[in-house]
Amino acid sequence: MNITALKDFSIIVGGLVTIFAFANGLLEYRRQGAQKRVEHFTMLRRRLKENQVFKEICALMFANDPRLAEINAQDKRDFIGLLEEVALQVNSGLIRPELAHYMFGYYTVKCSESRDFWANLTLDETYWNLFHDFAREMKARETSHSYDRNKLRF
Repeated sequence: MNITALKDFSIIVGGLVTIFAFANGLLEYRRQGAQKRVEHFTMLRRRLKENQVFKEICALMFANDPRLAEINAQDKRDFIGLLEEVALQVNSGLIRPELAHYMFGYYTVKCSESRDFWANLTLDETYWNLFHDFAREMKARETSHSYDRNKLRF
């Protein structure tokens, strides 16, 4: 092999190694991004399921229990705040809308439609716009929902 051919071979091998390293770096970046999305999603889900006040709100809401009207207004605002965090993640592209609907949509729609939930809150307050928009989106998905396992991912 002459020097020119060896030089060309070295350049090609170096280029391939560089391309492989770049592609591998991109894949790792995507994996880490997905992992962070999973961690944050799991934290949201855990906050909903493990918070005793939120569990009580959900139980009363699902039973259409009028005692829901007696729940502290701040606890209700915190509950709405959690659902708005889900909406923000959907709007930011961190959670797929299908996944948000599957895991949080029912709670959002029930909350939006519950008179007792809104008994000591102002329903049309400007600060609930994100929540109401998200609730309308979840309600629309509820009526047109068809299960697609491939869409339920991070």
